[in-house]
Amino acid sequence: RIDLSRNTFKCIPPQIFTYTALTLLDVSRNRLQGLPPEIKLLVNLEKLIALSNHLRLRQLPVNELASLHKLKLLDLRYNRKLKQSALDSLNEVILPNNSQLEIRCTISSQEEGNAAKKLSACDRDATLLQSQLEPLSTPQLVKRLERSFGVSLDKETGKAYNRDFVMTTLLECYGKYGQREIRKEKGIPVPEHRLDELLQELNAVNWPHTTRERPKIRAEHYMILQKPGSGVEESARTKKETAKLIKYKKLFDIAYHLIAEVDPVFAERFTALAITHNFVGSPHIDTLNVGPFYGLSLGEFSGGGRIAVECSPLLVAEIDTKGSFGKVDGRFPHWVTPYEGERFSLIYYVTSGSVEPQTTAIFAPPPDVARNWIPPPTFVP
Repeated sequence: RIDLSRNTFKCIPPQIFTYTALTLLDVSRNRLQGLPPEIKLLVNLEKLIALSNHLRLRQLPVNELASLHKLKLLDLRYNRKLKQSALDSLNEVILPNNSQLEIRCTISSQEEGNAAKKLSACDRDATLLQSQLEPLSTPQLVKRLERSFGVSLDKETGKAYNRDFVMTTLLECYGKYGQREIRKEKGIPVPEHRLDELLQELNAVNWPHTTRERPKIRAEHYMILQKPGSGVEESARTKKETAKLIKYKKLFDIAYHLIAEVDPVFAERFTALAITHNFVGSPHIDTLNVGPFYGLSLGEFSGGGRIAVECSPLLVAEIDTKGSFGKVDGRFPHWVTPYEGERFSLIYYVTSGSVEPQTTAIFAPPPDVARNWIPPPTFVP
């Protein structure tokens, strides 16, 4: 079995079709618009899970799927373009050749209504365990049940694919276990005069009159500045981003010099800078990131405002980034803890270049910040 879920793939890697003994392939929650005809090479495939993509009927190799005589489950739910007519067409071509096959599509108004009601990161109460778990895919939640709590769900009855059932079962397991461990971490301090300079510039910012730069995140203001050289040359988008960078050049320059003093190698690698004002909660995963990010917060706030990140199913780290840099892998579920007052933050992140493998969610600060620092477990959801 191979799990390729939640990888933002636009196509299935061709080497997958060399694994002819494969019985289960999960490509859910990607960006697939179709399946390749090479799918017919997986002659032993019993389950193909492709829910929550962008699949279209005309880009499905129906005849090739019909040739997979061992296929028992074809899960195509939550692909908006696949409705009743698509299910009828698939049944008409495939089922005569494979009567044991179950084809799943989202066709009822009730299912669509439930999908529409699913909360975005900005709507989630970050203090609730369920909110902290919501960024994980259903297969990841099932895997957690099995690995952390020893609970295996019956995949034949479909319970392992019912998110509500999986989430409820997992929350029950956490309820029996008790509260997750909270690990407090310190960041790398920034000199006071540097913070004063940055805060002065942030207070003077003329924020863009839009919330669309990242609409699923809750913040009073949210602005992204692309680092020079990170876009496609001469493209319309790059020209627009360049004009925006010129407008906020002083702020970007201050921010760049701060990260260069802390980590000069990363200062050359990061591709964009997110600048926020009163960012709240918003448990999420940065699915487009190819490596860790650095975060810094400042302002007149108290009571929290830390970056919380899941280090393992039973361990959460809270990094105090007020006046300090914290290094976090945003490909793990993370959020901001509740606070009072006015909070600004800078997030330096990487979305292109070589991919750094996920290892730990947090990283060792310099010895003068935290002596005898013990790394958290290496864990990938």
